[in-house]
Amino acid sequence: MTAFFPGHRHRTVLLLFLTIAFAANAYAQTTAASAATAAWTVKVNGDIHWQQITPAGALLVSTDSTLAGVDIDRGRVAWDKPELGGFAADSIQPVEGSLLMEAKRQGLLMIFDPVTGAGIFDSRKLDLTQVATRRVLPQSGTLLVHGTRAAGPAVVGLFDLASGQQLWVNDSLFTPSEPKRRGFGALMQGLTQIAAGGTELEVLQAGPDMIVVYTLMGLRALDARTGAVKWSATLPTPRMGGPARHVRLYPSLEKSNRIYVSFDDSLMAYNLADGQALWAKPAKVDGRIRDIVQHPAGIVMLPEAPPQNEATGNVRIVNGVVQTGLNVARYEDGTTIAPKPIRMHGTVIDAMIAGNAVVLAVDAESRTFVNVLEVASASLRLKKDAKIKGQLDYAELTPAGLLYVSRPDATINAEVNVIDLETGEPRFKDAIESGKPLSSSDYKAARYYLHHAAEGKTLYVFANRDHRLYAVDREAGTFRALGSEIKLQGGEDPTAMEIRPEGIVLTSSQNLVIVARDGQIKQQVYYPAPQLPGLLRALYALNAVRAALYGAAASAYGDAFAQASQQANDPGTQRAASQLAAAYTQGGKQLEGYSKQSAAMATKRFKASLDLPGFMFMLTRAPDGHGNVLLQIDKATAKPKAQVNLGKEKEPAYAVDDIADMLFLQTTPGTLVGYRL
Repeated sequence: MTAFFPGHRHRTVLLLFLTIAFAANAYAQTTAASAATAAWTVKVNGDIHWQQITPAGALLVSTDSTLAGVDIDRGRVAWDKPELGGFAADSIQPVEGSLLMEAKRQGLLMIFDPVTGAGIFDSRKLDLTQVATRRVLPQSGTLLVHGTRAAGPAVVGLFDLASGQQLWVNDSLFTPSEPKRRGFGALMQGLTQIAAGGTELEVLQAGPDMIVVYTLMGLRALDARTGAVKWSATLPTPRMGGPARHVRLYPSLEKSNRIYVSFDDSLMAYNLADGQALWAKPAKVDGRIRDIVQHPAGIVMLPEAPPQNEATGNVRIVNGVVQTGLNVARYEDGTTIAPKPIRMHGTVIDAMIAGNAVVLAVDAESRTFVNVLEVASASLRLKKDAKIKGQLDYAELTPAGLLYVSRPDATINAEVNVIDLETGEPRFKDAIESGKPLSSSDYKAARYYLHHAAEGKTLYVFANRDHRLYAVDREAGTFRALGSEIKLQGGEDPTAMEIRPEGIVLTSSQNLVIVARDGQIKQQVYYPAPQLPGLLRALYALNAVRAALYGAAASAYGDAFAQASQQANDPGTQRAASQLAAAYTQGGKQLEGYSKQSAAMATKRFKASLDLPGFMFMLTRAPDGHGNVLLQIDKATAKPKAQVNLGKEKEPAYAVDDIADMLFLQTTPGTLVGYRL
């Protein structure tokens, strides 16, 4: 018997029928999931307000009376800090590029090791009213802090990463290295000195024994053990005694005896032994240097349009857009390969190494152009920059041309296309595009992102515009749609995509779809989310924890990571994982500057994080409709592996760690249970 539902009313009946059937299936799958095993139970002092897993793997638990650190492997409270009780969750965050955590409130900054609980820094010890710089230097096992005091000069201090011991303090870095001037020059010198004390330092760890910093007073090389100034250098700016602007320090990836310093429109190499300039004069671009790429054939200096009040040299403006000029400096003497800077449409916002060339992305009034720079000859492959839709996200040189994927924004779609390097024209006239609302004040770029992942000669792309999966032949420069429309439930769009042996896996917060390589749906599940968005906060933090761990590893592995970053060209998360894996293998370093416990735990977690998890977490209503459950969904089968009942609290105090594969839940006031999933 064939059912027939004409008209809107009958379509509504059909939709309701399907929804009930789908919910019943989800209910059956939920009840089939095994309950997670409670690995341990600990007691803390007071009702738990929030929990936070740290990059190093320790669990922070906050109550009114204390902040406790829980060892998640042993299931015990490792330390507690009553002075940090009652702090809001957003007041305690990872220190950028490190395994440490910092607690902030008005007039106070405390930095501590979350694994051991050791206090590394307390702003009250140096009487600092403002902390301008805090930088972890894993190669020397130290934390550098700089700030201003209510009275006296600004101060720089160095502290041991493991114990928090103060190694040295230096309050003379902000005095001029040049003779004292008179008249107006003296006034400017004094103002510069005051401004320097409150301006964040540029800091570079130049090996285990030396720290190079830039203040507005100039370059200083400090002995990492004593804080003594080993040498000073003044950057060769054209302004009469005026400080350089927009200064950045770069380690040398090939020559260990030097560092590079960019300032304004210039780049200079300095000898690490004595601070002497290695080039007769700086290499220059038109505009302001925002970054450099150390390619084997030369140093590519990437220019950006400077602010109007900081323009250097002649400024060329075409159709309201400042035209910058790019160039390539020779390592030996800093001379540029191109006699004159190569004109670019605007600011060079990105550069990706592709063999002997570098793919350039240029922003001109929110429009993006691309070109290919042959580094050895400092010449562009395209006579005219090719305009693309959106912002460049991924690019590679293929036999067919320049294959790229862009990101959308509120004004324009993203796309996948191939630029013919002979003609400069796109090969796809009807390109793969993302979708976007043409008139919406609530634009969410992530919803219209073109998810992509490479396997062999195929780049798979999912486009939310038509909810289709596409296969791009990276060698032939062609593409085709695979299968039919793939629609997620609950009004969601995919937020991630990865390739697994079972197929292409698309996920969102409440959906998981496994798609065969021919585009056919193999498995699809959906679990409706609870109505309270606060319940999902712990799940949103998962990627932030991984990102912080990767940042700490990148900082610790230093130059090896930087080299790997420039050479890697595979997309998305796989790119980050391969860079870090290469850095870890080539560098051969451990996180040895931290405490032994922190280093051991972080190294273990870092290795584990390089493999994408074979599961995801979804939060949904309990099968009986009362309370909520957290499900662990297997990405290979789309079925629940385990579940934890979060109870009937509107916002239960819980945290999730997908690296350790654990969930932490307050079951009764002051009682914390760790579940191994």
